Amino acid sequence: MKTCPRCGASVEPGQNSCPNCRAVLKKKSALTPYLIIIVLIVVVVIVVAVVLMSPVAGPGPVTPVAPVLTVQPMSADESLPSQPTCTIGITGSKVPPSSIRLELMTTTCNAGEITGLKVLINGAQAGTLGTNPGAGGTFTGSSGTNNVLVTANFANGAEAVVYQNANL
Repeated sequence: MKTCPRCGASVEPGQNSCPNCRAVLKKKSALTPYLIIIVLIVVVVIVVAVVLMSPVAGPGPVTPVAPVLTVQPMSADESLPSQPTCTIGITGSKVPPSSIRLELMTTTCNAGEITGLKVLINGAQAGTLGTNPGAGGTFTGSSGTNNVLVTANFANGAEAVVYQNANL
């Protein structure tokens, strides 16, 4: 026997309405909890798909020739050295089969502001360039293309990439 939820009268198991108050008795489905869980899972999957498919703003375009400040580890008391605002113009050319010619053409830096120009070819230290306009050097690379990087060291401790060419 079932009990009517409205009036509390006894109702036989096969009846769909209460004989006392005529309330319609709803049959509970055994699948209802499973349907609720399935709907929740579908909603979660849709939300995750929308989040994953939405565009994400990435970093701007990388310009390989732009100066980059690199800093050595320091204590909390030290401050970052400021990069000088002067410019350094370097040209590079390949001298077949495997040499690379670099020359410091111009600079707007004051005398003594640049302490060194370090040359790296394919990630390995290849030597240094002089710090005065007109200074140049020939460095050994590979017979294929070379990645050439020149880093300036400044008197205040700052470092900056002043020349980069991945196709020499």
